Amino acid sequence: MSGLLDGLDPSQREAAEAIFGPVCIIAGAGTGKTRTVTYRLAYAVMTGQLHAERALAVTHSKKAAAELGERLSGLGVAGVDARTFHAGALRVAAQFWAVTGRPGESPVVLGERDSWRVWRDSLRAVTGKEPDNVTVREVTDEVAWARSRLVGPEDYQSASSSADRNPGVDPRTVTEAWQRYTNRKAAIERVDFADLLEIAADVLHADPQAALRVRSRWAHVTVDEYQDTDPAQQRLLDAIVGDGQDVCVVGDPRQAIYSWKGADPGYLTDFTRRYPSARVINLERNYRSSPQILKWANRAAVDRTAKPLVATQPAGPSPKVHRLETESAEASWVAGAIRRVLAAGTRPAQVAVLYRYNSAQARFEAAMTRAGIASRVAEDVTFFEREEIRSVLARFGTLARAQPDRDGNELLLSVLGDAGFDPDSPPAGLGAARARWESFQALAELVQGLSGGSGKLSSDARTTLGEVNALARRNVDMGSDGVTLATLHRSKGLEWDVVFVVGMADGCVPSSFATTPAQLAEEERLLHVGITRARRELHLTWAAQNARNWDNRPSPYLEQLSAKSATSLPSPLAPPRRTSKPTRTSGRPTGAASRPAAARVAPHSISSCAHCAEPLKGASSRRLGVCADCVRAAPGALGRIARQAIQVSLDAANATGKVPEKLLSGEGLLRLLDKRPSTAEEVAATLGVNMSGKWANRMAAVLHDS
Repeated sequence: MSGLLDGLDPSQREAAEAIFGPVCIIAGAGTGKTRTVTYRLAYAVMTGQLHAERALAVTHSKKAAAELGERLSGLGVAGVDARTFHAGALRVAAQFWAVTGRPGESPVVLGERDSWRVWRDSLRAVTGKEPDNVTVREVTDEVAWARSRLVGPEDYQSASSSADRNPGVDPRTVTEAWQRYTNRKAAIERVDFADLLEIAADVLHADPQAALRVRSRWAHVTVDEYQDTDPAQQRLLDAIVGDGQDVCVVGDPRQAIYSWKGADPGYLTDFTRRYPSARVINLERNYRSSPQILKWANRAAVDRTAKPLVATQPAGPSPKVHRLETESAEASWVAGAIRRVLAAGTRPAQVAVLYRYNSAQARFEAAMTRAGIASRVAEDVTFFEREEIRSVLARFGTLARAQPDRDGNELLLSVLGDAGFDPDSPPAGLGAARARWESFQALAELVQGLSGGSGKLSSDARTTLGEVNALARRNVDMGSDGVTLATLHRSKGLEWDVVFVVGMADGCVPSSFATTPAQLAEEERLLHVGITRARRELHLTWAAQNARNWDNRPSPYLEQLSAKSATSLPSPLAPPRRTSKPTRTSGRPTGAASRPAAARVAPHSISSCAHCAEPLKGASSRRLGVCADCVRAAPGALGRIARQAIQVSLDAANATGKVPEKLLSGEGLLRLLDKRPSTAEEVAATLGVNMSGKWANRMAAVLHDS
């Protein structure tokens, strides 16, 4: 049987032969993790050291469990129990259902459609109105996070606040809907998948006889992708293993990118603290990427528990950073580069475009379609198949046919406004409401770009509708055999010959929502995942200006990846050239400047403007974090109110014949935005403001209409 392992490298073979006792396998990207796990189990069974029926292999997805089972079968091994955490929990709960005290002979799991209906009913009862799908998704995502972290309804609000969850729905609504959902499940005698984890762990912790039977059945436990394990799953794992030592965990701390879903990579990195006798084996030989790509990968997400990846593949071209003037130009350039790659003989299925946010999907889908390149979206629907986009376009089509001569762009913005879209007020956080807002923003930008990138659409509604429909049809007709479009998160576990990591601007990579050291570290790990998807060729692109004509900065990670990028790209530490445009990505707060000083990747002085990095003068300017030149273009409510205040001064100037700057200076505007005076008298008394009467009244109204 020793010949079975002849095809493994020394580290893989060491791991395969480490059958008993606690074992921790740190498996870097492309190092043959699944192959090693498969051969380890097969070797243990085929040498008679382990009965297959007593082995449990736990994964995080049905696909991974099925792949492991198929590989074992291919080696002639049958009987190993390869399951997801939830499938394992269902097996335990079903076996010992009688001791749970719950009604029925066995657990009946609430189906996805029925679960959605119960959540919708619960929210309707709490809010008194029909909830839309975005609200339902926000609530279910929040509850899923809480339950993965072993947080109950009574502790959700404080836990959410401590974790900076910032959901797009009132936390009290989440708690009340959650309680109603729980009560309804009990009434109809159903459980959900999160219940199964809890029930199974409860049984094993409370019933020694049940625990003994399970530990006898599953005496040898292997856990794949251990860095993605959350507290609820770990609690079940602890209940299954008990005091046993034959547990093997496999993972990569550099690919821990799901803390926002509740995962805790500390279970992997601290494994030897819980098991001091654990044997730690590093798989470091990478069989996927060129040495040039791995050089960059090893500079991102350096980890104390993982050794640098070692190349085994032939040399290839050095990764390249490309600066484009606009996001539209970036998408067009990537499409053109892909055409050249395909013309050189690379198959479409071996090319991928990876982005941080789903909002970029539409831009690159459209660019691929215009270039005649077939594309597919990894594990997701195309942009035009998204529910919120189909709804808006259906309404737009009805109105465009009824008002064919109306300006197409203006009509679309009107429809988006009716759907609740405000381009100046993106929802906080990264939940479903934010995703919906970004879809609408992407649609508005896409339609504006149909005029050839002018930013102003002069086409009538009939023409605009025809162009949008044609683009949607061509996109759908492309089929599934093409260039892959995927978020960086969705790319994990996949690989391609040629990879384009796009949107490498500060505020996007790393995300502007990453404000703590832990969050920024995860953003860097996400980039490591993206880089290690590439086998032969890697391109990183960024746009100097976004779709709203705001200036971007390059990602600070570009400097640490490449000496070339550090000299050819502007340093994020240096103030940019002064411009009238703010520096930031669409609808997002400034990345570096919005972070606590200790957490910044590329820190600016706290007295620098968040948009142009120029020194701030005056207390109001420093409190707002923006200068007078940039405040009108600031994202969110601040920028919107600033523009409305400026319009009041312009209207007053037109009515009185005075110069607008004499009525409202830049410093006066900042003081108004900072102090928010509520009466005309207080407005008139503000230094830098020379307005009274109805104009001061209008200004006070604007300042408090937020």
